[in-house]
Amino acid sequence: MKLVRNNPYRTVGILVGATAREQERQIKRLKQYIEAEQDHNHDYSFPVLGDFRRTVESVNEAAAKLNLDKDKLDAALFWFYNGNPITDEPAFDALKDSDVQTAASIWSKLIKTGDLTPKNSSAFQNLSTLLLCLSINGSSVNAIQFEEGLNLKLRFLEDESIKDFKAKVTDDTFKTTKNEIQLSFLNALHNEIDKHGGISLSQFIGYIIKQNFSAKNDFLRSYSQLPIQRIEKEIEAAKSIRKANKARSAVAGNNLYKTVINELILLSSMLGTKDLKYTSISDKVADEVLQCGIDYFLHHRDSETDPGELSMDLFKKANKL
Repeated sequence: MKLVRNNPYRTVGILVGATAREQERQIKRLKQYIEAEQDHNHDYSFPVLGDFRRTVESVNEAAAKLNLDKDKLDAALFWFYNGNPITDEPAFDALKDSDVQTAASIWSKLIKTGDLTPKNSSAFQNLSTLLLCLSINGSSVNAIQFEEGLNLKLRFLEDESIKDFKAKVTDDTFKTTKNEIQLSFLNALHNEIDKHGGISLSQFIGYIIKQNFSAKNDFLRSYSQLPIQRIEKEIEAAKSIRKANKARSAVAGNNLYKTVINELILLSSMLGTKDLKYTSISDKVADEVLQCGIDYFLHHRDSETDPGELSMDLFKKANKL
C-alpha cells in the first residue's frame, strides 16, 4: 500500500511523534549518507515493507509534507508510533530485522482481549498500519488482511486515545474533530484502492457498513453520489435507445434493470430504503423501465410480434423498484 510504503515518515526514517529536533537531525544525517552514496536503513524506514530509493529530492519533499499539522496528521494515520515502549520497541526491532511475523505477533497478543486501553492503543494503530500495508502489494490484494486492518484502524480512531495520538503529531493550536480525522483516513484509503482497482467500491462500502464509528453516516452519504451518478448515466443510455428504436425498448429496459440493480442494493445499504436520495433514484429507474415496457408494447401491439410477456416482465420490475 503506497500510503504506507511512500509515507513521508518512512522516507525520513522516523516514527510518528518525533520532535522537530529529531526530525532535523535525521534529515541532515540522511543527506550526508545520500551524498556519500551509502545506504542508511538502520532507522525506522523498515525495508521489509517494500523497496524504496531515497534521494535528496525525495527527502526534501517528504520533509515538506511534515511541516503543516494537517499533512503530518494525515501521514501519521498510515504510519507507526511508540505508544508503549515496553511492547512497541521490540516490535519495531523485529521489523528492522525483517521479521514481520514477530512484530505482528507482539501487537496481536496485546489486542487479543478486544478491549482498547491506553496501554494497547498503539498496538491497534501499528498493527492496522502493518496489515493495510501488507494487504495491497502490486496487483495482489489480501481482502482478509485489508478488512482486519480497516477494522482495527477505525476502532483506534473512534477511541478517546486518538486525542493523545493527535497531541503527539500536531501543535496544540491545531483544531480538528474525531469525525474529520476518520473521514480523512477513509477518503485517503478509498483514493488508493480506487486507483489500485483490487477492491471495488461496493466491497469497500460493505466493509464500512460492518463497522461502528462516529463518521460512518457522513462518509456513506458523501459516497452515495458515485453510484447515483452511474445510475443516472445508465438511465439516459436506456432512454436514448428507447427513443431511437422502439423495437429495442424491451432490451433497453432489461439491460437498465440488470445494470443498476446492484448499485441500487448498494445505495439502500448505504442510505436506507426510506432515504430521499435512494427513493428518488429508484423511482427514476422504475419510470424508465416502465416506459420501456409501454413503448415496446405500443410498438408491437398491432404486429405479428406478441409484446405481452416482455412488456409485463418490465412492468413487474418497475413495480418492484
